Amino acid sequence: MITKTRIVAASVLGLPLMASAHIKWFVDYDTTKAPESLARIAGAQDFWALLFLSIAIIFATSVLDRKIPSFTDRPQLHGWLEKSHNAIPEIMRWGTGVFFLTLGIFYPHVILTPELIIENPWLKYLHFVIAFTAFSKRSSFIAGFGILFLYCYAVQLYGLFHMLDYFVFVGTGVYLITQTILPRRTYGTELELLRFVLCYSFLWGGIDKFMQPALFYQLLNDHSYLAMGLNWAFFVRACGFVELCLAWHIYTGKMAGYASIGVLATIVVLAFIPFGLTDFIGHFLFIIPLVAVLLTPRKTFIFRSAMTNTVGFVMMLVALTLFGYLSYYFLHFHLYTHL
Repeated sequence: MITKTRIVAASVLGLPLMASAHIKWFVDYDTTKAPESLARIAGAQDFWALLFLSIAIIFATSVLDRKIPSFTDRPQLHGWLEKSHNAIPEIMRWGTGVFFLTLGIFYPHVILTPELIIENPWLKYLHFVIAFTAFSKRSSFIAGFGILFLYCYAVQLYGLFHMLDYFVFVGTGVYLITQTILPRRTYGTELELLRFVLCYSFLWGGIDKFMQPALFYQLLNDHSYLAMGLNWAFFVRACGFVELCLAWHIYTGKMAGYASIGVLATIVVLAFIPFGLTDFIGHFLFIIPLVAVLLTPRKTFIFRSAMTNTVGFVMMLVALTLFGYLSYYFLHFHLYTHL
């Protein structure tokens, strides 16, 4: 019988680590395999239990978020926040430059993330071009277009549905382009786009755990201790809801956004322990935008009340789930007609 201690340990250790892992970096995946059916997901009682628990948590934390003053509500911190905000362009450019320099030297056959591999001898030179042009504001647009080119290259090789996992690279590329072409006084919109694609990437990761749980079972075969004795199906779904709740607060919350970024950043760092250098390299260009979002706190709520924020969470969950299934079948239909 599973003890209370194991359940608590699983929630503290296993759920976060699995929530942060991009599964395709560590397992054999088959893009022709259809996702878990909606009927099968909806037929699981634990799915509904986790859904209602997540809704309750989102509502309760949204209420607290509107009662606890955020850093933007404290005048004594405005000077520090302004200085931190002004450092974001350099953080984004230098972080991107270091990332692609690392790929060029140590991982020349990786396109953007560890599972996107092609034996193209010219790829490393593009990595170096992106790296060195990213460091300067004047040339960062070249790096931005280079990233967008690599994303399109990966779409050609792996399919658009697969690359929906990595839309954050599109946001990073667009951000670097705007650093060159937009005057500094107009900065702001590109950060909102970056926040959106970053949160979308984590939200999509949560939905992916409902759609393709078998991939995560492969990971648990090698790291079964993460589940701490819990049923694997329940465990993977719970990981999905953890990721969804954190990403939603990062996008919509103020103080809750700060807290969720702290939790998610801790999760990502802890995941380096069991998943190693591959996880570090794969998450590097997720961490840099996460820092940028941390230094760009929301001054106003997207949703005025806790109730509307909770309703928005439910609507997001439904819309993203439907988008996942529709995009899979429509985007793959011309390649895999048997589906």
